Amino acid sequence: MFEKRDVRSFPGLRRDDVWAKSWDWWGRQGFHLTKTGPYRFRGSSYYSRIGLRRELDLIVDDPAGGCNVDLTFSAQITEEGLIAGAVTAVLLLPVAVLGGAVSYSEYETDARNLILAFWQFLSMAPSRPIAKATPAMPPPCKGCGAALLPDWKVCPYCGRARD
Repeated sequence: MFEKRDVRSFPGLRRDDVWAKSWDWWGRQGFHLTKTGPYRFRGSSYYSRIGLRRELDLIVDDPAGGCNVDLTFSAQITEEGLIAGAVTAVLLLPVAVLGGAVSYSEYETDARNLILAFWQFLSMAPSRPIAKATPAMPPPCKGCGAALLPDWKVCPYCGRARD
C-alpha cells in the first residue's frame, strides 16, 4: 500500500475557487468524487485490469489571505489484484516477484506524478503570479482526460492509444 499526505498553502486564492477547480481536476483524472463535508471530498479510482484502487481525501481551509489544501492520496491492491498476483506467482514465481516490485514502483511513480500535476495546476491559477516557469505537463488523454506519464503509449484508465 502507498499513502502520501501533503498540505500546501496558496496565498491570494479563494477557497471557493480552489474547491471548484480541485473538484473538476480530480474528476477529469477519472476519480469518482463524493462530498464528505463543507469544502471536503473523497475520490476513488479503480484499475480493473490490475486490481488497483486509488483513493484521495481533500480538504480546503481558508486562513486569512488565501487557502490551505490538505491532500491524502493512497493506492492499494484489491482482493482481485491479490488473487491474480497469487495465480501468477504460482505459475511464474521469479517473474511475478520481479513484476510485483516493478508494478509497485510504477504505482508509486504514477501517484507522485498525479499529485505533482495537481499542485502545479493549483499554483497556475490566474490570480496568483507565477514566479518561475513550471515544467510542461504532457497532454491529457483524449478519451478520458486523465494525466498520462510521458512514456505511456496507452491510457491505463480507458485503454485509448495516445495520439
